[in-house]
Amino acid sequence: MNLSFHICTRLTNLSAKLPLSLVLAMMFSGVHADTTNSGQSVKLIELFTSHGCSSCPRADKLLGELLENDPDLLALEYHVDYWNTLVHGRAGNFVDPFSSADYTQRQREYNVSNLSGQPGVYTPQAVVNGVTAAVGSDRKNITSALQRVRAAAFDINQEPSSSDPSVLQITVNGGDQQRQIFAGTDITLVRYIDSASTKITGGENQNLELVNHHIVFEVTKLGQISNDEDMAYAISAPKEGEGCVVLVQEGALTPVFAAFECA
Repeated sequence: MNLSFHICTRLTNLSAKLPLSLVLAMMFSGVHADTTNSGQSVKLIELFTSHGCSSCPRADKLLGELLENDPDLLALEYHVDYWNTLVHGRAGNFVDPFSSADYTQRQREYNVSNLSGQPGVYTPQAVVNGVTAAVGSDRKNITSALQRVRAAAFDINQEPSSSDPSVLQITVNGGDQQRQIFAGTDITLVRYIDSASTKITGGENQNLELVNHHIVFEVTKLGQISNDEDMAYAISAPKEGEGCVVLVQEGALTPVFAAFECA
């Protein structure tokens, strides 16, 4: 599908789901919609990176340090695919084993969502709470953005299944006003690998061994915010060495309205 058509379709669908005033505020001011205090907050960093990018190892390392120093931080590392075919002299190219065109598309959607900071389609790029963009190795600006903790519009929780310990019951709860305002907004499950070390055999990072953290490998839409139905989902519990995050967000076209680390 043509990317511009896809994004225009998503924006049209979004405007049908949410009040026009809210859509305009999110698209043109980058301001989070007002929400009641759900008891949870949003503190999420998304790093767009690639094994083919010589500037990315510093950002990958910084993400690991931020995670180590802040147990409340949620993080997702998306490996884009546009570096895979770029040739770096005799070193040639390197195909990132974690890369996906879907993650590149997510970054491009963010690029039209009126992020503050340094929007664009580049690596390494950090996006905080779906609101602020920064160079992925820019500790100062990333830390500053993370300090602006946002109130979540919904409470997301988990409980183990009473009949199967390998299954988690995920619930998304909010007041009537939140359910009405955000009705139709996606509820998405993002699965990741805790960490991995990769030997780079070509491209700008040839001969380096790179360590990455919270590497996204699967994105699944669980459902949508509903006006009149319970929002509850049964998911497989993360395997050893993996984790997952549940997001309330319309693609990458809006702020992250709620985020939860499942375990």
